[in-house]
Amino acid sequence: MTRPALVALFVAATTLAGSAQSSPAVAPDLEALLTPGMNVWITDSSGREEKSQILGVSGDVVTTSSSGSTRRLRTSDVVRVRVRRNDSVLNGALIGAGAAVATGLFLCNLTEPWENCRDDVGPMVRIGAVGAGIGIGVDALIRGRKIIYEATPGAPRLDVMPFVGRHAGGLQLSLRF
Repeated sequence: MTRPALVALFVAATTLAGSAQSSPAVAPDLEALLTPGMNVWITDSSGREEKSQILGVSGDVVTTSSSGSTRRLRTSDVVRVRVRRNDSVLNGALIGAGAAVATGLFLCNLTEPWENCRDDVGPMVRIGAVGAGIGIGVDALIRGRKIIYEATPGAPRLDVMPFVGRHAGGLQLSLRF
């Protein structure tokens, strides 16, 4: 190939590379979501998830601490942030009490006349309290994580990079999803 052809190829590839790149998607404001002292599980762009404590968020950098080491992540490298779900034990108590009372009424109605079950409230209150205690115990044992941030997937990106050598020239193409 002659030099003018290589120069033309280089100019065309540079123009194509500039037009094929898309701007990155704007991420929600992590500074508003993350506060210093917060314990989170952060998944980075390499797919590694790590439990960390947030030390600070400034501009496009998230500073975390994990196992005694400090890590600085660009916000564009943060794929997902999860936190421990703080679930009130009240709903466990209500579900447990409701299930116990319903079961108690059903069994009472099978073995006794309905008037006996309806008039004698004491056993139903006791079985409801036992059910509420079981519901609180089960609810306290269940610990889940809730996603508070998930990056939107980027658009496909085509990178074109020309290379020119003394005896060779060409293009390197890279397509990312």
